Amino acid sequence: MKKLLLISLVLCIGMVGFSQSTTSIDKYKTLKMDDGRINYATDDATNFNNPVNMVKGSGLLDPVEADLGTTLYDLFSNYNTGNRFWRFEDGTMAGVWIYGDAASQFPERGTGYNYYDGTAWGPAPTMRIENTRTGWPNISSWGDGEMGVAHNGTEGLEFIKREVKGTGEWTQWNFLGPAGIESSLTWPRMVASGVNNEYTHLFSPTNAEYAGQISCVVYSRSDDGGDTWDPHNVVLPEMGEENYREVVHDCYALASNGPHIGLVYSNITADLFYMISHDNGETWERVVVWEHPIPFYNPAEQFIDTVFCPDRSGHMAIDNDGHVHVVFAITRYQNSEATGAVTYPYHPDWEGIVYWNDEMEPFSNDLNALAPPKAGQANSELIEGVNYIGEIQDVDGSGTIEFEGILALRCTGISTWPAIHVDGQGRRFLIFSSVTETFVYTGGSEPQNYRHIWARGYENGSWGEFMDLNTNIAHVFDDCVYPMIGNTSDANIHYMYQADISPGNALDGDHDYQENRWIYGMLPKTDLLTGIGEEQELINSAQVSQNFPNPFNGSTNVQVQLETPSELSLVITNLTGQKVVELNKGYVPAQTHTFTIDATNLQSGVYFYTVTAGSSQVTKKMIVE
Repeated sequence: MKKLLLISLVLCIGMVGFSQSTTSIDKYKTLKMDDGRINYATDDATNFNNPVNMVKGSGLLDPVEADLGTTLYDLFSNYNTGNRFWRFEDGTMAGVWIYGDAASQFPERGTGYNYYDGTAWGPAPTMRIENTRTGWPNISSWGDGEMGVAHNGTEGLEFIKREVKGTGEWTQWNFLGPAGIESSLTWPRMVASGVNNEYTHLFSPTNAEYAGQISCVVYSRSDDGGDTWDPHNVVLPEMGEENYREVVHDCYALASNGPHIGLVYSNITADLFYMISHDNGETWERVVVWEHPIPFYNPAEQFIDTVFCPDRSGHMAIDNDGHVHVVFAITRYQNSEATGAVTYPYHPDWEGIVYWNDEMEPFSNDLNALAPPKAGQANSELIEGVNYIGEIQDVDGSGTIEFEGILALRCTGISTWPAIHVDGQGRRFLIFSSVTETFVYTGGSEPQNYRHIWARGYENGSWGEFMDLNTNIAHVFDDCVYPMIGNTSDANIHYMYQADISPGNALDGDHDYQENRWIYGMLPKTDLLTGIGEEQELINSAQVSQNFPNPFNGSTNVQVQLETPSELSLVITNLTGQKVVELNKGYVPAQTHTFTIDATNLQSGVYFYTVTAGSSQVTKKMIVE
């Protein structure tokens, strides 16, 4: 039966101006997730008024694409996409996926691999590159060569490497877990760091109880291509039993840039946090982005009221200054009674993509802190165009979103698997997969809308319009999922994703086994950035107050009236031009903001304060007595 999700839409009426309207959701689908698998049920729901801001997406040019290879094994990930696309500093690239050419147990399952030599991608592979059955592969640099890792499902992990990337024979070896659970390592992630990518960083969950946790993630590091490891299979401080009852497989992703390495963890039953190292893994710090309302939450024994939370997909980037940028998808779930079974009533129609960086305040543990703006929750901490930056789009411009059914892969939401890249100029690029209006699959028992890959860029303090990367006629009958974005870029962003002709997963019984294509895409950055914040005066002298009191000898305040969301900072200089104070509020919404200046360490005299919003600046004089 046709299911309609009606979401009110407001189209962009200028670069940053929006109006709002509301509509009611009379009924929504509740998906019951049991042991990682969604079962469908339709529940009546109280009417909600849901204000929402949206920008209608449109593409400028079709991206340049190439088919990398195929597979029948279509469950690329349980939750998060992992580190399976690597762009080397010289512009060459490598992509890996789970290759499988038999639909019964997949005895030949392993790593599918393709390499771009700077001119063209190689031929599609016809077999795995390991000599044993594997899954969940990763790829990264290793010196002048490359290294990969995957799990074999029975005896830990399988590593592969070669001295020269893109050519030559692979060397393969087995990697085991901690004593007593040697064979338990699964769903690994790997990334490289260092001047010449000489450090290899491996994280892998233990699919068994270890170190006081139901499951945990152990860390190993090598500086000699995997010949030796130090540390070896350790639980990083603050990721252990003192903070979490378990750290679940496939809910995390890695990033690196120079000496900086990060891991972001996104789950529905624990904090959303990241681990960061700025010294090639010598020391680590945990930063909580969103605190779960119930510490050590056990859904089999505890209930929780309906809560907006991550949907288990997330990604991070580390910019050239070592700052962390995190994106994650949200959903809504509840556990109304402790049943003894891990079953969540789960509402994926409350959805969206959230952005956060380390210059922002963490989210609180309020049940509605991550409520999307359309939910109308007073305690929501999400702001359209600031930290709420992606959602399902009104493709036909009708003012409502209409689609057939709700199909969630495992426990992911309508808009999910976000990935972010920050280039050397600090510009941000987002891609994600989202159920897409007007593109409908009718070959199953019920119609379903296809997912497409969507993109958006950020420059000069503003996020631009959404762009559907799959409007080309070649994708009219494609379900496009599991996007990954390159770790480096040039004038283009580079990405990789999976496509087939039926929504859902054959492995989960949503449809029959069929060919899945792995596709590389390249899109000029200008397609996402053109017109964003160009020559836009975000502040003028009238919008920046004279500090008050003035003169002063203790503290003084400066108020800034922002009419557009923007990065906002204040710098104080003395008469010689030397910077003596810097205050940075990060990316903030359109409202009045107050800077409080402490003059305790300033000598008496004349100073200048400069307020910067985006590319606009206002400078005024102040006097310290």
